[in-house]
This record gives sequence, C-alpha cells and structure tokens, in this order.
Amino acid sequence: MTQAQFDELRAKLLPSGADRVVDLLARYRDRIETMSIVIEKVPLLIIGRHGMIARLPKGSTLQKFSQPDDILSALQDFLSQDETLYVFVNLPDLHVPAYISGLLREIAEKVERQETLRARIDEALDRGDKAAFCQYTSELQRLECAENVESAEKDLPQL
Repeated sequence: MTQAQFDELRAKLLPSGADRVVDLLARYRDRIETMSIVIEKVPLLIIGRHGMIARLPKGSTLQKFSQPDDILSALQDFLSQDETLYVFVNLPDLHVPAYISGLLREIAEKVERQETLRARIDEALDRGDKAAFCQYTSELQRLECAENVESAEKDLPQL
C-alpha cells in the first residue's frame, strides 16, 4: 500500500478506533495489500463505515476480531511476523468543498517551498556560499513573516 493510499484513507471518515489501526498499518505499508473483493482464508482487515473486522491467524486457525483494541493488539502480533495483510476498505468518499481543497493545496505548496528553502540554506552552508545563504534565508524569513501576518489578520475582530 502506498503512502498516497494511506493519506487518502486518513482523509475519509474512519470508524471509531480506526485511526490507531491505520497508523500501525502505515508503519508496515510494504506488507499491506489492498483488495477490491473479500477473499476467504487469508489474513484480512475490513474497514467499513460502522466498524472494522479483522481475520488473523491465531495458532492454526483464523480468528475474527471486531473491537478496535482487540484488532490493534492482534495486528501488532501479526505484523511482527513477515507476512502480508490484505485490507478491504468500504468507506464512502468524503466530499471536500473546492474552497477547502484550494486552501489545503496552498498550505502544501507553502510547506514544500519552506522545506526547499531550508534544504538550499543547508547546501549553501555546506558549500560556504554566503551570498546564496543570505538570499535563501531572507526568502524564508519573508515567507514565514507573510504567513504570520496572514494568521494575525485572521485573528483580528471584524468591524
């Protein structure tokens, strides 16, 4: 399962307790396979709108778990082994208004720009390039200052 798939899953309306389970799965994403159908007799986690069900090996049989804490504990035991877990997700898409999508995209672009500038500052320091260091540092300060001004303006009362 890719990081993008996990990010998409986190953006959905998850059932109670599923956020901890998804965080655990993300740490083992190279051993997680998504499925579009439910297959019998394989280690499986189903995440649905009203809850989760896990079918995981305990001894020589597959045992079902339906409580979030039990699922989390069983998954921790299962994932300590080097086996594949199959995941079936049956959650409706969460409609995100265009305005919110735009804000999220804008924030992601700002964060990416800040990270790029920090990396360039580090590279300039490594090279001993004072001019580049000053340029990138100044640009990062302007970007962060503009962000602080925008935040302060939002906190002001409307007249």
